[in-house]
Amino acid sequence: MILRRRETEDNEVFFKGLEKEFESTFGELIPGIIHDFASPLNGILGRSELLGRRVEKTLERAVHNGTTADSDILEDCRKIHDDAGLLAKEADHLFNLFNCVAGKFRRLKDTALQEINLSELVEAEMAFLWFYPGTKHDIKKTLTLDREIPGVTGVTADYSIALSAIIKRSIDSMKDSESKELVVTTGYDDSQVYIKIEDTGTPMTEVQRKELPEQWSSANHPSHDLDGQKGFFYALSLLKKYDALLQITHESGLTVTSIRIPY
Repeated sequence: MILRRRETEDNEVFFKGLEKEFESTFGELIPGIIHDFASPLNGILGRSELLGRRVEKTLERAVHNGTTADSDILEDCRKIHDDAGLLAKEADHLFNLFNCVAGKFRRLKDTALQEINLSELVEAEMAFLWFYPGTKHDIKKTLTLDREIPGVTGVTADYSIALSAIIKRSIDSMKDSESKELVVTTGYDDSQVYIKIEDTGTPMTEVQRKELPEQWSSANHPSHDLDGQKGFFYALSLLKKYDALLQITHESGLTVTSIRIPY
């Protein structure tokens, strides 16, 4: 009973630690969020104004020409039709961006135990992470997600905050890399689902790779910052309660982080 209570307390510390890490980077997110919302919004406003002017001019010309629809009027009608389509497209894009942000905050508050499709979750987390400056245009992203992956039982808030922290570490590691590529793959075998994250960032040192799993398995809080890997440690520690297995390797110029979880 004491061990179970201690494990629960540890998991709460890990989650709070990750939550604090996330909140500390939220200031970085705001410019990206504003920019991504502003672009389609400006498109909507601009097209709306243009559409209004065209409608007004077309109606004026229709009145002056009686009931005869000449080629110019028909061309204007075609442009109005095209603008309306573009307006709808921009509005749909804005709605998707809003859902991406709102979905992240919904996931962070979803503490119910349930079945989770990790492919769908990874896709949603990647979409949100792309709001961070220096990701959308600088990093080549490849997602290979198995849509038929079995569900794992867990708390969405745990997986959301942990997986985003793990992927964010890969993104941050590529800050000074000439080639910036991120590949995220999901799949499963007869007993486990897996998430594999490959990046071309600065690799962990041999000491870091050996120390991190050791710290993780000890369920003790790190006594130092693990050379900037504290958020990574918290994420892995939080997933440990789901019996997740970790492997970190460096091969062919890529740092490969593999997480396997029984289902």
